[in-house]
Amino acid sequence: MNNSIQDLTVERLRAPVFPEDAYDMEIKEIQNFDRPAFNNPDETVPSFQINFQSSYKGPTGEDNFWSYTWFVSKSLSSRSHLFKLAKAALGTDFDETSDTFDASELIGKRVRLILKTEVSQQGREFSKVETVLALKKGK
Repeated sequence: MNNSIQDLTVERLRAPVFPEDAYDMEIKEIQNFDRPAFNNPDETVPSFQINFQSSYKGPTGEDNFWSYTWFVSKSLSSRSHLFKLAKAALGTDFDETSDTFDASELIGKRVRLILKTEVSQQGREFSKVETVLALKKGK
């Protein structure tokens, strides 16, 4: 097989860095995702890839959309990101005592993500969810 060098070259994708702020987002999609364990890259942690979407008005009034992806482990401890997301999205409909949780219940729900900017060990800036909140009534 004759591949050119150009065919074998890939460019590292970098996620956009969003200004530190609060963003009202809709949960559009949830996918299963296994990511390397923090202290042991030979192990994987069952996780969800959660895709959020929001809209904003452009300069001429047109609707524009942007998205944010958050990876959370499949843990429902009261300190976990998934627990906090479910509580914010479902409110009183979230059964904190249940032994199982169907994450598809989150799809279509709206929450407020508070994003902050951090710097990786390699010196790259990235947006990180600082906290997730329920939307105020009427939003």
